Amino acid sequence: MKTLRTASIALIASAGAALAADTGAVITPGPFSPPPAFPARQQPTVTPGPFDPPPAFARTNVYDWTGFYVGINGGGAFGISDWSSVPDLTSGRSDISGGQVGGTAGYNLQTGEPYVLGVEADLDWSSVHGTASPASCAPNCEIKNPWLATVRLRFGYAFGAFMPYASGGVAIGRLDANIVGTPFGTDGETNLGWTAGAGLEVALWGPLRAKVEYLHVDLNGFSCGVACAGASGGPISFNVNDNIIRAGLNYRLWTQ
Repeated sequence: MKTLRTASIALIASAGAALAADTGAVITPGPFSPPPAFPARQQPTVTPGPFDPPPAFARTNVYDWTGFYVGINGGGAFGISDWSSVPDLTSGRSDISGGQVGGTAGYNLQTGEPYVLGVEADLDWSSVHGTASPASCAPNCEIKNPWLATVRLRFGYAFGAFMPYASGGVAIGRLDANIVGTPFGTDGETNLGWTAGAGLEVALWGPLRAKVEYLHVDLNGFSCGVACAGASGGPISFNVNDNIIRAGLNYRLWTQ
């Protein structure tokens, strides 16, 4: 009996030691002891499958479009000139075309990625011209647009160094007309019209940018008297619409 009791006590002591070793000693921190440390939470590792989309990355803006700029532009124009002759009660439509070259100045404000708001003005020399052939204007009347200026708002959407944009505003141009080869002189007016179009501008390196754009220009019309109708006195009326395709280089002067 004594032997059985001794064995039971030894078995209970052994089980208690094993339990203490498994649970660890209970430590009561003092009032000035630091709090217990906890291991960092492990994030699960996710391996994408072969058909999973690539991870998304935050968009970063690599080019700031804000600032003043100046530049040059050049290209060609084609369009139509509608005409009507009072003396012989005829009307028609003539093709016009020619080249343009000039200067540009403007300012962009990148209001918040990726939107860009700007204003741009340009003044171009123009060789755009065409002929009309009413009977009162024999052998032909010639219509010319010797210069053109525009002032436009630009609304862009920047993809880093690339900015497609829409553009619209006012157009001012000179329209002249006369009878080819006669001494009746030239008649003309400086007309106010409108323009709208779109383009793409690209940052090349440093402050230098390149652009290509399309503009439609409506310069309205004017009436030509003796210079186009001779002795009949006229008038002959012209209305001019141009489609301009041009390229340009801009140099950014200042940024904020």
